[in-house]
Amino acid sequence: MYSSVASLDAAAGLRDAEASPRGAPGIDADAGVQLEPGSIEHVAHPEALPHGPWGRRLYAASRASALMGGTLFMLLVGMSLVSIVGRKLFALPVPGDFEVLQMGAAVASATFFSYCQMVDGHVRVDFFTNWLPLRVRSLLDGIAALLMGTVALLIAWRTGVAAVASYESGEASLMLGWPGWVSIALIVPAFLLFATTSLYIAGRRFRVVAGGVQ
Repeated sequence: MYSSVASLDAAAGLRDAEASPRGAPGIDADAGVQLEPGSIEHVAHPEALPHGPWGRRLYAASRASALMGGTLFMLLVGMSLVSIVGRKLFALPVPGDFEVLQMGAAVASATFFSYCQMVDGHVRVDFFTNWLPLRVRSLLDGIAALLMGTVALLIAWRTGVAAVASYESGEASLMLGWPGWVSIALIVPAFLLFATTSLYIAGRRFRVVAGGVQ
């Protein structure tokens, strides 16, 4: 996920370079496809197309989510180092370090999915599809993004149900006594954002297919 940081600045530059006003004749701002009569705009990849207003908002939200997750991971690593050194040298580990690491890592891991979706950073096997026309690849990518969005919504729903069940049962961590439902509930917004970005990317791909791009 962090390997996509370089593409973040490139994507931002593409968005800033979008000079055509929304609603101009023959321009689809969200899909970034120019549809002049009698011509077909060729692009190397749909991600090279600039985002519209909703895409920019989703990109900013997913980027903020990933930055928060990265910060949380760094704090967890720092806590683990302090706990390991304290345990080895002074027999004074951080109380409940394993519980904090377990809950914090679960929350932090969920924050990266939406950003990875927006920058097309998911690992995929495209050996058999690279030779296909762009419209066909966009159709396949759109279907994949739609399925990912559906799964993300399902996970968000079931995670929310699990948080409610944990709250009602009074479940708490063994050493620190922290309520278990809090960390579970914090995962839900990340998957809702992931679902939203997945559906946006799916629509973006389908609009490329319908926009006459080959």
